[in-house]
Amino acid sequence: MSEQEGAITSEQEGALQEEAAPQQQDVLQQELPVDWPADIEYLRRPKISPAVPAIALKILNTPTAATASFTRFSADALSFPNPDVRIVPLNDPDHPAHGQYGLAAMKHFHPGNFILPYIGRMHTNKPEDTDPNSEYDISLDRDLDLAQDAAKSGNEARFINDYRGIADAPNAEFRDIWVQTAEKKWERWIGIFTVTTGKSGMRKNGIRPGEEILVSYGKGFWKDKKDEWVAPKKKYPTQEKHGNLRRARVRK
Repeated sequence: MSEQEGAITSEQEGALQEEAAPQQQDVLQQELPVDWPADIEYLRRPKISPAVPAIALKILNTPTAATASFTRFSADALSFPNPDVRIVPLNDPDHPAHGQYGLAAMKHFHPGNFILPYIGRMHTNKPEDTDPNSEYDISLDRDLDLAQDAAKSGNEARFINDYRGIADAPNAEFRDIWVQTAEKKWERWIGIFTVTTGKSGMRKNGIRPGEEILVSYGKGFWKDKKDEWVAPKKKYPTQEKHGNLRRARVRK
């Protein structure tokens, strides 16, 4: 076959591109969780604010005697989107976030199991680097003055609700973790785990498929929100679409 006979004409190339475009679009769509909001950037690793000092990142990502024992995960151990959870509409009229969204388990998470990381924009707590209206901001390291905000970019964990008004206690909790990135570097992230059984063994069932994943935002969050309650008979203020109830939660 001659070079001319084997060449692809411009018309054929255009046809191939048109044929591939829908397939590429399908792939892009498959990379987003079902019901993911169009105006929120989906993240697979924390997005670092330019205001975060390089030295702060170095200290954060360097294990110490106090942090070396955090659970470790390799880069290929995390799935994005996560098939083990699902963003779900909350249709129960008695639910504090009725008409909005939550995050449900798609498999049985036993006590102490890792569920997923909490990912967002890592930023400093300086006023110019912080969104004062965000309700998705969680403390990452108080000593380094770093936090992580999932208001405008994050992963499925941003849909997890507080347990108050839904259950007697949270079935999940925040913990620090180490994640080995594709560059083979270890980074300190925030993880969400099923709560342990406890001394009484009351939480031995973990989280079953279909159950909503619930954490505690801390008393400080609810103290901040008390003046915004719009439904006195409920324990929660109203959520905006695709929103969570979170305000600068400080972890110990």
